[in-house]
Amino acid sequence: MKKLTCILFCLTFALVLFVGNTASGENTPQAANKIEKSLQIKVTPWGRTQTEVDAVKLRVEQSRVVQNALEDTKYRLISFDTIGSEIKTRPAQVPTQFQVVFYDYTNDRTVVAAGDFAGKEEITVREADFEPGVSSEEVQSAYDLIKNDSEFGVLYSNNEIKTFAAMPPTSYVNGERLVNIGIAFLKTGENRVVGVSFKNNKIVEYKGSAPLTSRASPESCGITAANQGTTSSGTPGQYQLTVSQSDATLWEMLVIRPSASSGNADERSGIEIRDVKYKGKSVLKRGHAPILNVQYEGDFCGPYRDFQYSESFFNAPEEGATEPASGIRILAAGQIAQTAVDSGVDRGNFRGIAVYTQNVGLGDEIVLVSEMEAGWYRYIMEWRFAPDGTIRPRYGFSATNSSCVCATHTHHVYWRFDFDIVSPTNKILQVERGRRFLQLVTNETARLRNYATNRSYLIQNSNSDEGYLLVPNLSDGVSDAFSGGDFWFLKYHAETDGEPTEIDDPNSNTGDPKLDVPANLAPWVNNESLVNQDVVVWYTARYVHSRDGESLLSPERSGSAVIDGDHVVGPNLRPVRW
Repeated sequence: MKKLTCILFCLTFALVLFVGNTASGENTPQAANKIEKSLQIKVTPWGRTQTEVDAVKLRVEQSRVVQNALEDTKYRLISFDTIGSEIKTRPAQVPTQFQVVFYDYTNDRTVVAAGDFAGKEEITVREADFEPGVSSEEVQSAYDLIKNDSEFGVLYSNNEIKTFAAMPPTSYVNGERLVNIGIAFLKTGENRVVGVSFKNNKIVEYKGSAPLTSRASPESCGITAANQGTTSSGTPGQYQLTVSQSDATLWEMLVIRPSASSGNADERSGIEIRDVKYKGKSVLKRGHAPILNVQYEGDFCGPYRDFQYSESFFNAPEEGATEPASGIRILAAGQIAQTAVDSGVDRGNFRGIAVYTQNVGLGDEIVLVSEMEAGWYRYIMEWRFAPDGTIRPRYGFSATNSSCVCATHTHHVYWRFDFDIVSPTNKILQVERGRRFLQLVTNETARLRNYATNRSYLIQNSNSDEGYLLVPNLSDGVSDAFSGGDFWFLKYHAETDGEPTEIDDPNSNTGDPKLDVPANLAPWVNNESLVNQDVVVWYTARYVHSRDGESLLSPERSGSAVIDGDHVVGPNLRPVRW
């Protein structure tokens, strides 16, 4: 017994030393004399193509049941979503089902049509009680309506105003859904947010020149908006990625672009990775960020629940690059991508996911990066995979010119890590400096970070020694009442057909942003056992954009892609006994 205790203590002590040396810092350089061998990237398209999706959209819209449901109405197709099942014992399967979301402006209702790609099943139609999100086509049509307006059209023709996407993206006035657009008056510096009515083809002016949760004032902050257009919810783009070194496979995974990622169709979850393996062993079944929100000090604006399907343009060098699948660009050796957070410029040549190799402390990491926009916000999402097995998920924040972002506000991003370390049967142990032994997390719970003790969590296979250590970074902030916590440890749940049921938080849907916007993960915490179970970890990080935030007003970036420092948050996932 004493011998066993000694062994446990030694293992624990080694882990604590490991955490203590790495948790508070970001870049941990490899040995200087280690010779890195180049990485090889292989990409294979996977899943449904744009051609297949376009054919289904046309078939659905022309179907008898949809035409009957939308007869004599003004409507628009808002989003498209594939529906698939998830079976833990096998890789992701190409979805066979779909749903198409329409908005009926005449009757102010959301209409959902569902069916199968093969066309063997009857298309079904139902009304749904949810906000469908705003599409890129809607925003562009709103711009066009303003340009052709009797009042604003003249100002636009004379280059006296400029339009931009606003927050919140939509508002409801007397039951009518309006798409919100910002208008900047270039001569006076005035800002205004108006609602565009597609039901009546007119512009609706708000009292106070903005919706209740927005703001319009002469003062504005942020970089200049380019208005190059975005992708709409459901734009396909997914691929199998394999990374090798010296003919040995390091990483394997399925990568899905933000516009096709899982989660609610009006939100989604950024760059999504599935079936992630390191050196042939499973690490994650799924990794993504289903919740993203922002809170303003004193409720100056918002709060807002942001969406992550609108991919915006960023710079990804074309020369020597390859595009093996829709929305995927693999850069040539030595090239890196540049987002608005890196450069402070809201303009680019590519939408989707850029893939490249970069060494910023952990050897030649494989980088997956995309830029997204929600109204005037600009977000970057990165996944970085190092040869030593380290995974670094990152999120960065910027904004284009508007009145709201002048005020202090806090961004919150919530990652969902569905760990399957070697197999779905895992356990979670708390690692903390000063504690002699690892503490087993026995039941579903929410816990806080403790930077003073470098509190981290080891997710370990129940039947072997392999594990991954989830290590917070100092940049990830401290929990407050709005964020609701730092870690949530849950048991995985799936419906009978295999699709996860707790892939997003349950929407309270009260109509009050103060109640609906904050993350609502508490209902999933039901004290279920986590010992030798299929476990899911939620992790949140916070970033405060202060009133005089330098990077918001003038980014002044160095020219290298962001991994740490101002405006970027995220933990490290490190392999243990792999």
